[in-house]
Amino acid sequence: SWLPQRASAEERINRLIALLETGKPAIGVWTGALSAPRIAKVLATSDADFIVADVEHDIYDFNMLHRFLLEVEDFSHRYRTEPRVAPVVLVKLANRGTWDPRYEIAESLKVGPAMGIWIPMVESRSDLERAISAVQGAETSAMAGLNIPKERRDVWPLNPKGELLVVAMIETEEGVRHAREIVETPGISAIETVHIPDADAERILKMCLEHGVTAAIDATPGDIKAKIDAGYKLISVGWDFGILQKGLADTFKAMRASIK
Repeated sequence: SWLPQRASAEERINRLIALLETGKPAIGVWTGALSAPRIAKVLATSDADFIVADVEHDIYDFNMLHRFLLEVEDFSHRYRTEPRVAPVVLVKLANRGTWDPRYEIAESLKVGPAMGIWIPMVESRSDLERAISAVQGAETSAMAGLNIPKERRDVWPLNPKGELLVVAMIETEEGVRHAREIVETPGISAIETVHIPDADAERILKMCLEHGVTAAIDATPGDIKAKIDAGYKLISVGWDFGILQKGLADTFKAMRASIK
């Protein structure tokens, strides 16, 4: 049976933070298939550094999230050889930053070993401060189960020993207008820009680099080197659904071409 990994006084249990602290890029994948154990097994045994569990685009179900988080840990322990450490799971909230996500944050950090949150539609410093405060005040039962001391159940890098990540998404004109105050908010771990003009995304990337905030982005094998060279460190390969869909389409196309 799965036994929770124990953290020593100095050991970094959030291996995603461990990567970012050394300046190395981290590569992950997005999923919305939280109710599918087979997908959880594939993700848990993959070479992903992190998984974004997206609950924004489906019916929110805390029990489903709870099962998914435990499945990732369990499958990783049972089926991986080396390392036997599960990918870090970050929960993308259903609540937008402009709403009040405090209850959802508290519950998400309580139900299972999530190591941070990914917040859509952040448009101001006050949006972010509310969310960060909720993370810091959450009853992090899952992290207690990992035997992580209370003082480390905090956001990184605001607390250099913190084990929780807060990633903000800037994806609206309002967010772009307030980008500097968002980047400069104490407690922000990383920022992802989506659905905005390239010029704005480049300007926000520059702000992140100036303030030591990790920049997140999607990439492909063809452009990942260029994006890392530009300064991005939190890299996603996209959605597991899209990868599966493309893989199946390419396979069937090749198979049918072979029997013509």
